[in-house]
Amino acid sequence: MLPVDLDWKAAYREIRLINWITLLVFSLLSIVFFDPASTAGIIFGGLIIIANLGLLQHTIRRAFAGDGTMTRSRWSVVLKYFFRLLALAAVLFALVAWEWVNPVGLAVGLSTLFISIVGFGIKRACKIYIREAV
Repeated sequence: MLPVDLDWKAAYREIRLINWITLLVFSLLSIVFFDPASTAGIIFGGLIIIANLGLLQHTIRRAFAGDGTMTRSRWSVVLKYFFRLLALAAVLFALVAWEWVNPVGLAVGLSTLFISIVGFGIKRACKIYIREAV
C-alpha cells in the first residue's frame, strides 16, 4: 500500500470549490423545480455551512503553529467551537421559525458540505487506487 500524502491547503481549496459547485447546481435545479422558499432554504443552508467551514478552518489554523504545536489554549478553541455552534443554531432556528425558508430546502443546502467531503474522498480514493494498480 502506498503512503497517503495530503496537502491540506490544496485539499481545503478543493473541498471549498466542490462546495461552491454543489451549491450552484442545487440552487439552479431548485429554481427550476421547486418553490421560492425551498430555493431560499437551499441557498441559505449552503451559504451558512460554507461560512461555518471557513470559520472552523480559520480557528484551527490560528490554534496551531506550522509544526503542529498548539499556540492557543485548548479551551479557547473549544469555546469558539461551541459559540459558533450556538450561533449556527440560532440562525437556523430564526430562518425556520420566521418561515423565511423551507426546512427541507435548508437541510438540502446544509448537506452541500457532506456531499463535497464525500466527493473529495471518492476522488482521492480513486486516485490512490489507480496509482496502486499501475
